[in-house]
Amino acid sequence: MSEFLIRLGWPMIRRLSTSFLYEKNISERQDALVKKKLRRLSTCSIGKKLGVTSQSSINSVPLTGYNFYLPFYTNPVEGSFIYPLTDYVKTYTSGTMGKPKIYLIPRTGLMENVKTTGPSSSFVSTFDGERFRFQVGDVAYMNIPGGTYISGFYQDTARKTQSSIVKIVPENADHMTFQQKVDYFVENHSNIDIAYMTVTTLLDQVKTRVEGPISLKAFVTSDITAEPLKERIKEFIGDYPRSIYGSTETMMCTIPSVGHPGGFFFDWRVIHAQFVPIEEAQDTYSDKVMEAPDIVEMMDVEIGKRYQLIATPYYNDITRYIMPDNFECVSKGDDLLGSNIPVFKYYSRSDKLMVLHNFTRINEQEIVSVLEEAKIPFVDFTARKDRINTKEHLVIYLELSDDMPEDEVRNRVHEAFMDFDKDYRDLSDFMGYTPLKLVFLKKGTFRKYLQNKEGMPRIARIDMREERLREVLSYSDISL
Repeated sequence: MSEFLIRLGWPMIRRLSTSFLYEKNISERQDALVKKKLRRLSTCSIGKKLGVTSQSSINSVPLTGYNFYLPFYTNPVEGSFIYPLTDYVKTYTSGTMGKPKIYLIPRTGLMENVKTTGPSSSFVSTFDGERFRFQVGDVAYMNIPGGTYISGFYQDTARKTQSSIVKIVPENADHMTFQQKVDYFVENHSNIDIAYMTVTTLLDQVKTRVEGPISLKAFVTSDITAEPLKERIKEFIGDYPRSIYGSTETMMCTIPSVGHPGGFFFDWRVIHAQFVPIEEAQDTYSDKVMEAPDIVEMMDVEIGKRYQLIATPYYNDITRYIMPDNFECVSKGDDLLGSNIPVFKYYSRSDKLMVLHNFTRINEQEIVSVLEEAKIPFVDFTARKDRINTKEHLVIYLELSDDMPEDEVRNRVHEAFMDFDKDYRDLSDFMGYTPLKLVFLKKGTFRKYLQNKEGMPRIARIDMREERLREVLSYSDISL
């Protein structure tokens, strides 16, 4: 379609892209969409293994985890999936450290997804309380990982489906380093309307080199530090950040909230989002869960409550998928937009993993492996995530069993992470910092802590409760 015709039909495009916010019968519309997906699923091997028929309802389908789909991904056969096998691309997500997870994502489904949610996200992101400022020919800057990450496929798909509406820069992003992309923004920010990058990149890499404030119609990020740093972001770009959530499993599935910085809507046109109360969170590595816990539909969530997402994207094969992510409902709608779709914010991973800037996921066993690989003599440790200024760090509270210079320990552990975990290395290179912080405890600290516990006490090595961590640190005369 020519730019002239697009401009002529722009008011209609704007209405089509934003009318979903005001739909009165969301539950009924979702039922129709999910039934269509299940009918298609019933004809392929994945659906048949799930027991799906053309008459199935969504709640008759078991919950599924990654291990259910893994055999189909590792040995793909024609007829296993909704779309022809040639339509699928192989993509990876970091999974647990050193063990990337493989997925097959359909190009057709991804294109449908981006075509639906992409323009809506652009319009809503630029809403200033009175009007949607997104216009034909606006320039959108992206500094996101490419290659076989799902974000790389998003970027390529957006170029193909929206090139007549928006100009995506840098044009040759696939051949640029992270720093070159930052340089591009610094040199061209006055010509950019919408920017997508991490909060750290904006505040640490850009703000220090550009005399602000600068003017953007929208700053969009999936970085969970957007909410606590929203005032600093607004001071620099002139408005609050717009937050989104997406994943390899769900593809692009949310639209930013305007009235709740750090919050977002699940786009009911591309995903059937159901929720499990966080107290009943399920194992994402399950095969099938036949006896489902209490399921809460999107329109029935309660403000202030936290939930694990059960995802059924309409445009790929994953169905009633147990996501490893927890969300908090912060509102039953967005008053600035006049929408009654519930607003969520990202709360935490449901599995016990340390997640840093959505790059690396580190669990208890792997920290032990790194310490062993680095030949660090230790009694025990507990680890948590901390944000220092704009950067997220893995903080390990470590008790050594033998004396060793602290600087040597830091260097050995960091180098072991760099060698053992590609995602940790990419994060360090991408953001230009050391994501590790070690806090050394006095000898005997964990022994004194355990002596005061009844039963069969153990050290919670990941995300120890704050009151218990304070108690541990008190035996080393350290304050939290």
